[in-house]
Amino acid sequence: MGQSLTVSEPPTALRRAKLDNLALVPASLLPFKQQWQGIANELPEGTTLIIVPSGDSPHRKTLHDVAGLMQANGRQVIVLPAEQFTQSPDSTHVEA
Repeated sequence: MGQSLTVSEPPTALRRAKLDNLALVPASLLPFKQQWQGIANELPEGTTLIIVPSGDSPHRKTLHDVAGLMQANGRQVIVLPAEQFTQSPDSTHVEA
């Protein structure tokens, strides 16, 4: 009647893979992948980049909660607003 699910070990290559950074990004920002991936690649090894969606959505709150939990567990986390990637270059100004 019911189906059982068998979970096996991942391939050896995947188990040995070393992940430099993790990026949590809304799907709506996939067209901007080159931009946010460039930022993620420049971060120190082990850093998590979290891009929070615009507005006051449950997803925004959840991602901020995730960032807080990761930081509480000693992870380095960078949180950026989605607007940083979706606004035209002429309408934004970022200072170093």
